[in-house]
Amino acid sequence: MNYETNRNTKISEYLKFPKVFEYDDYEECRREHRDEYAFCVVHATISPDESSELYRNLTTFSQDTLHYDHTRLERGVCIQECKQFLHSIGGYSTQLDALPDDEQSYARLAQACINEKISRRYYLQVQSQVQIYHCYTKQNAVQPVDALEALFYVVSLLLVLTVVGSTVYDLRMRPGKNAPANYFMQSPKSGRDKLLVSFSIPRNIYRLKDSTDGRIRQDLQFLEAFRMIQMCRVVFLHITTAHGKAPSTNTDYMEGIQHKPVTVIYIAEFQNYVQTFLSISGMLLTINFLEHIRKNPDFTVKIFWEKLRGRLCRIIPSYAFIILLQVGFMKRLMDGPMGQQFIGESQENCRRWWWANLLFFNNYVRTNQPCLIQSWYLAADMQLFIYGMVVMMLIWRWPTLKNYIFSAAFVCAAVIPTYTNYVHRITPAMTTQMKELYRYNREHLYHYDMYFPFEQNIGAYSFGMFAGFIYHRYRESRKTVLNSGLFRVMFVVATALYVFSLASVYWVVAYNSQVPPLLSAMYATLFRQVWPVLTTLIQLALALTATGTLLKSFFSHPIFGVGGKLSYSVYLIHFTVIELVYGAVKGPVFSSERIISTFVAQIYLWTVLFGAGLAVLVELPSAAALKELLDRRKPSSASAPVQHTTQLSVRNMDQ
Repeated sequence: MNYETNRNTKISEYLKFPKVFEYDDYEECRREHRDEYAFCVVHATISPDESSELYRNLTTFSQDTLHYDHTRLERGVCIQECKQFLHSIGGYSTQLDALPDDEQSYARLAQACINEKISRRYYLQVQSQVQIYHCYTKQNAVQPVDALEALFYVVSLLLVLTVVGSTVYDLRMRPGKNAPANYFMQSPKSGRDKLLVSFSIPRNIYRLKDSTDGRIRQDLQFLEAFRMIQMCRVVFLHITTAHGKAPSTNTDYMEGIQHKPVTVIYIAEFQNYVQTFLSISGMLLTINFLEHIRKNPDFTVKIFWEKLRGRLCRIIPSYAFIILLQVGFMKRLMDGPMGQQFIGESQENCRRWWWANLLFFNNYVRTNQPCLIQSWYLAADMQLFIYGMVVMMLIWRWPTLKNYIFSAAFVCAAVIPTYTNYVHRITPAMTTQMKELYRYNREHLYHYDMYFPFEQNIGAYSFGMFAGFIYHRYRESRKTVLNSGLFRVMFVVATALYVFSLASVYWVVAYNSQVPPLLSAMYATLFRQVWPVLTTLIQLALALTATGTLLKSFFSHPIFGVGGKLSYSVYLIHFTVIELVYGAVKGPVFSSERIISTFVAQIYLWTVLFGAGLAVLVELPSAAALKELLDRRKPSSASAPVQHTTQLSVRNMDQ
């Protein structure tokens, strides 16, 4: 059923439906019943009744994947209020009055209350078995400190002491009135001092603004703007996903917007955020590697382990800290009927699957139970980094393999998505399934088979790597590429195909059942790969464009540089902030553009503040300290500026 086209004729019937979400007042329940309160979130299913026109309308309407399942009701039930209600109607037996205070008893009481209310108003029944999602009581509101929580407190205390000690030491080392203006950007003389000041707050604030000395750094500075812009889009994407998970008082609004073409296009284009990051990552890895072998032409396998070690030192400390925050402390912030849905679920998943995250293969392990829903990308990016390093090592050792390797990679980029889509009969683009939003849409086959796996993302990474080779070869003769007829034709064709894919995706998704499977699979590959090609061409063109041009100067503005440096920490912490904000909601949310904008503004503000704190207190100092510990044998210079540990590379991320 197309809800939007039938809205005028069906709205009267829609208003007769039982509300999908309905909660008692949580705070009133807790305040009035104090130590005895029990508030349970319950899922109940309406019993089939084909004799009821209302039930037939419910089931027909619910068949659309863009609609909620209106036969599955979610209720927030204050158990004490439920008992009083049953007493008042004379339907509460003395046998039930003696039930113990446990979830099984709460389920029986909740079923009786929900069934009575549905029966009285809608002349329908709910099934005898209901599912207790979670019950909030005085007893489980206060939990003892366990080992993981104690570990979080110990790590946090050590971090605070280290930061304070390092900052004080750095300030005491600083000369008085004769201190140079760029003192915090200069590296100390000895390795010992470098290590001791690595957690200094002012020094790490200055690290956010890296030096752009060097032609290559200036050429690629604009990529920080790309990272910042895409990061903002990622945060917005996850806010809207979380808003869809939250119970809604006006489900008609949430369902109605899913049918709008602009919404379908917006959701289908989600994957392009990831493709941009992967293309940038592949391009920078290649340029870094080629610069290294230009200066160190003798082949050695050692570089592989050095690069991998450096990458792990950059990303693991802050990643591990956020996971520890999830498993150890977030439960203390659970307050209200949404706490378990947002904070509790994430904590439980992290306690089960943290090891898969830190081993970087959580994009294949329990993706429907994510510890940090955005972390699948970190796994895929790490796998692609190893793939890229292996490719570069092979090309370094046997240069003639380059054309064969990239030909194979581009064939894989075309064949693998087409084959996967054709075999599994997946929708050709990402879509929303309202019935799965309570799982963040993780049950969608597109996520499992087309979005998360390493092999599905080889194309974007390889396109970026290939662009890195072109940049490195033609950086001294830039017009050779920019004035090339082939380059211009490729850019025009890629742009035309991208516009075509956006213009056609609504029709293809809406009428996918009428599209031949092979044609649908080929379209899925086109939609998936055309943006990586286009964004790679844009990146290559800007990299080869003269530094002083207006467009490149704009994207190379220092504000983007700082924003780009913060992107990794913002990426790590943004969904924790989303959990905090939505987990504090006390009941179903009324949805509108204005309400959603309020959530967006609050989450953006908190995310930037907490992300900056994570970067300055954990990410940047831990990377500097580990680098110093592992590279103690390297010569140092007292006047050398503090170099950011990423060299040319960026810490890429997405959903």
